[in-house]
Amino acid sequence: MVVIARIRLLVAALGLAATACSEPSIAFDQLDRELQRARCERLVRCGLFADDASCLAYFWVLSDPSVAGAIAARKVDYDGALARQCVDATAAQSCDLTAPEARAAPAACSRMLAGTLAGGAACAIDAECASGTCEPATCPEIGCCVGACRPVQPPGAAGTACAKSSECAPALVCASDRTCRELASSGQDCASDRECAAGLGCINPLSTMPGTCRALPHRGEDCPYLRCADEGLRCDEATRRCVALGLPGAACSGPGECSPYLECDPDAQRCREFPQLGMPCRAGCGGEAFCLRDGAPTGTCAAPQPDGSPCTAYNECASFYCEAGPIFDSCKDAPVCF
Repeated sequence: MVVIARIRLLVAALGLAATACSEPSIAFDQLDRELQRARCERLVRCGLFADDASCLAYFWVLSDPSVAGAIAARKVDYDGALARQCVDATAAQSCDLTAPEARAAPAACSRMLAGTLAGGAACAIDAECASGTCEPATCPEIGCCVGACRPVQPPGAAGTACAKSSECAPALVCASDRTCRELASSGQDCASDRECAAGLGCINPLSTMPGTCRALPHRGEDCPYLRCADEGLRCDEATRRCVALGLPGAACSGPGECSPYLECDPDAQRCREFPQLGMPCRAGCGGEAFCLRDGAPTGTCAAPQPDGSPCTAYNECASFYCEAGPIFDSCKDAPVCF
């Protein structure tokens, strides 16, 4: 197993919703927990969990030690007021994944961590760089990637080289060819949903040929491309209409009919929560547990293992880091890269 330490956990990937009544600033050591609660608020609103409690029980609260280390080393400035603005601004984030606000984080989310390193400086994570982009040159099989900060530059016009969409002018996207491009209209080529205009999704993109931007439907509408616009919906193959994903107790005949955070009980044919610590399991477990099967078709949800234990996946480790080894992979503390 190849393990690279450039992991973006909750700080970079999970900034979603927040409580309406909140403090004006968030301390960095509370940010991950705030984002976890915020994420659950949105997932409940989008119909992927029945309530906040079940959502909070499902996820781990994870932190990126590299960001904390970079802040302590003054390579990153953290603004707690902007962090609050970030979670508050995303509280109303649309469940419609074709909406512009669902495809890009609010401005405050990208500004709450400000890198202090100029272009060309050595870096390991994006947050260290004033430009917000660390371009890795070397990524060893074990340990931290090493690269250089991309210089700060004005937003790129169409045709300008880019590393991420924030480097392009408004209304442009950094496409799969790493070039700023206008959003594609219905019927035009695309490599991913974010390359299509609002209301459209990229249908059937392949590694060998592009997909096509098409309008995606909402609840109760026909779904000829077997996709729906909203996160809590699925395309029912029998009726070819968008319907809600199943929550606990909803009838199901397969896993695709339930929320992705639930499983379909093959015996009762009902959606149910993943088993928790100590419960029998067939595949996954909820919360801080993994399904220990030892080659058997069923197993038991076990607690994550301490450092030094053999592992095959991150969630088997209390550190949430499984390092590749010459004979077997083992749980280790995640490397701090900054």
